[in-house]
Amino acid sequence: LTFRETGDGVFAAHSYKFSPAASTFIVECDEETWARAGLDRRTDEETRRYLGEVFARDLSGHELMSNNSRWINFLLVKNGRWSRRNVVLVGDALHTAHFSIGSGTKLAMEDSIALFQLFAAGRDVSTALAEFERTRRPVVEEYQQAAHESRLWFEHARDYTHLEPTQFAFSLMTRSRRVTYESLK
Repeated sequence: LTFRETGDGVFAAHSYKFSPAASTFIVECDEETWARAGLDRRTDEETRRYLGEVFARDLSGHELMSNNSRWINFLLVKNGRWSRRNVVLVGDALHTAHFSIGSGTKLAMEDSIALFQLFAAGRDVSTALAEFERTRRPVVEEYQQAAHESRLWFEHARDYTHLEPTQFAFSLMTRSRRVTYESLK
């Protein structure tokens, strides 16, 4: 996780290695920064070069690659009903959690495991699906709330850049409200 402040505003990069030769590099910023930087008008190539300059010291001479990248607003998915007859939704079709808490895949896998366990225990379809929703919905809603708090923190990262490094790190660590001062002691 890297933050860079420019004349246009604050950019945050979420990065992680996915192969020996490449890493995922997701950049986010608030709407004002996006507009001031002209990212609404730049081509993919111009955006890649601009962000390469913003994060130059972090990239150690490497260039950013692009795959028809797009600036998007996070899409929150919630469903009033999780199933109908013998059809059930799981993963991002059922619910999303902002990527900044890193739990989307975890939630999808836990959904699948819960469904498997219910059917393996011999539940009929309607009972299994009702129990699936009853047990998983509170868990998902808790993660979605934490993800919402985290997303808001990143959308207002400029409000925290003036903090001393330790204060900034504490604010970042506790942004989702799932981690507290007590749990960090």
